[in-house]
Amino acid sequence: MDRRGGITEIELECMLLDENAEAMALPFSLLEKITHNFSDKLEIGRGGFAVVYKAMLENEVVAIKRLSNTYMYEREFQREVECLIKVKHKNIVHFLGYCSDTQGNMENYNGKMVMADVQQRLLCFEYLPKGSLDAYITDSSGKLEWRKCYQVIKGICEGLNYLHQKRILHLDLKPGNILLDEDMMPKITDFGLSRCFEENQTRAVTNNVCGTLGYLAPEFYRGEITHKFDLYSLGVIIIELLTGKKGYQTVENVLEIWSNEMLDTLQWEQIRVCAEIGIECTEADPAKRPASMKHIIIRLAELECSAHVIPAGGTNDLLLLHQFVLCFPFEPNKVITCPLELTNNTDNHVAFRLMDKSMGSSFLGLPLYGLVPPNTPYTLIMTTQEKEDQPRKYIMDVILHAATLILGDDEHINTFQSQPDKFFQDMGVAVQEVKLKALYSQPPHITTLSSKTISPTTKIILCKKNPNDSHVCSLDTNQTKHWIIIGDNGGHVRIWDYQKQRKGDSIRVSAKYGMISDLC
Repeated sequence: MDRRGGITEIELECMLLDENAEAMALPFSLLEKITHNFSDKLEIGRGGFAVVYKAMLENEVVAIKRLSNTYMYEREFQREVECLIKVKHKNIVHFLGYCSDTQGNMENYNGKMVMADVQQRLLCFEYLPKGSLDAYITDSSGKLEWRKCYQVIKGICEGLNYLHQKRILHLDLKPGNILLDEDMMPKITDFGLSRCFEENQTRAVTNNVCGTLGYLAPEFYRGEITHKFDLYSLGVIIIELLTGKKGYQTVENVLEIWSNEMLDTLQWEQIRVCAEIGIECTEADPAKRPASMKHIIIRLAELECSAHVIPAGGTNDLLLLHQFVLCFPFEPNKVITCPLELTNNTDNHVAFRLMDKSMGSSFLGLPLYGLVPPNTPYTLIMTTQEKEDQPRKYIMDVILHAATLILGDDEHINTFQSQPDKFFQDMGVAVQEVKLKALYSQPPHITTLSSKTISPTTKIILCKKNPNDSHVCSLDTNQTKHWIIIGDNGGHVRIWDYQKQRKGDSIRVSAKYGMISDLC
């Protein structure tokens, strides 16, 4: 890839899906094209020195931030790029690249044509459809329900803790600089005022402290900057989320505000602890604030462990996913495989369906159905079909549906086994849905998306239990030999060579399940 900025629209789209892709210089012509020459119709935000546009790629959407006065805000641009290029975290906006372009244009000046330099300074990010957090802060009945509110608070804390570990001080933390994805996960953005500290640096003094009144720590008037500066802003945000307004609050006041909600004991404890953290962070004396973001993270973790809390944001789902992007690097006339790792942390059997969101033909053999036993990890091997040429549809949306299977209900089980689509339809709101991306036909020079490969001996727990005969199957793989080994409780073992697409004879062995893996 041309590090000077020769990146194409397709490559930018693939970078968006690769959370490990390095941000790089982008050509102005590309950003101009995908914003339709910075059309007013695509404008989604405007601040003191920048305009943000929604930019349309072939399959995805990104956000383009364009500085309004590049000469005045050159320092802010460089600071933002310096900070963003160092960070990769689920609660920090995904930074894709930057554009620093200067061209000479002939302009009329006092009746004479002169050559004037026209600067363009732009940043490219993932697009977050829910907008900024300030739209969700209200003291009316429209406030966030508690589970989502806690998810937002915890996500902001984790993002800020990550920044401080990287010795980055945000210095302009406020609801307008916290964006939300479609699942209401918060992501910190706008690093124009941020500072990167040296390894042993703990404070700085400046005559030019900027920020937003109401979120600035009291010590701003004397120009003192430490990590406690961000903690004050965090405290104001937490209090706003809990009460809908700024200003001093007591824990009792906060609990009273939530008194009309249907909450359990655990949730009341979460509210109490979050209120305490918010109040402590807004202490005028920095020494009375929490010692660090790490201490706040530990406090939330202790709360969850002591109360057996299922953390907000997805781990209470029936099936926990370990990755959300599946990569199938194209090779002509070859079946490409990719593992999808799931975990069932519940005490019930969970049925799943994996399908193409568009319900049309795809490069994957979908839909797929399966059953995951209680408290069990599960690896599903997904495969493409052999193709001579790259498919037109190289990025697709995949949907994973999961629902609890009631083993004691024969009708329930029979419906899933014979009519799985009807089973999920009948389950209605009890079906949980997770969205994934599948990437095929990867353009050249793009770093392969990170996904875990199968170790030489990996157990794929693909167990199905028939209530009539208690028949259980076990499935293992061997990556080095390209084998899939299937065993059952009758002692039969069958080997399938998925590279040659050929199966071997059934072999009867006298072995327990623990020995089947040893055959790999």
